[in-house]
Amino acid sequence: MNFEDKNKQETSENRSPIKTMFDKFANHKDVTLIYGEPILHEKQCIVPVAKMKYSFGAGGGKGTNTNKEKTTLEKGEGEGGGGMISVKPLGVYEMSPSQVRFKPVIDINFLGLMFTVLTLGSILLLRKK
Repeated sequence: MNFEDKNKQETSENRSPIKTMFDKFANHKDVTLIYGEPILHEKQCIVPVAKMKYSFGAGGGKGTNTNKEKTTLEKGEGEGGGGMISVKPLGVYEMSPSQVRFKPVIDINFLGLMFTVLTLGSILLLRKK
């Protein structure tokens, strides 16, 4: 094993925690990361759908500093990082032999009905005054 091969090898001692997290997501290139595992129920197949966002960042550095007499060197180094993962459920696909439907988590028809009821209720309450 030559010098370059030794540098390419990563051990658990010198491996960055940010790289470990990033590799976990980068290696998972399957659609189940977003769509989830299909669920079979009778003659239907149900596939959950989600919106996923993730981001990671990291940085590091080394430096030296001299004191006022310029006799003693102070050395320092550091590394830091952070990340964010967000998963928001959007709905499910219901697939049967005769049709495919998407059912959102938030029912648009129900929201429209509630908006109409609240608007009409507010108009009626303001009209009585």
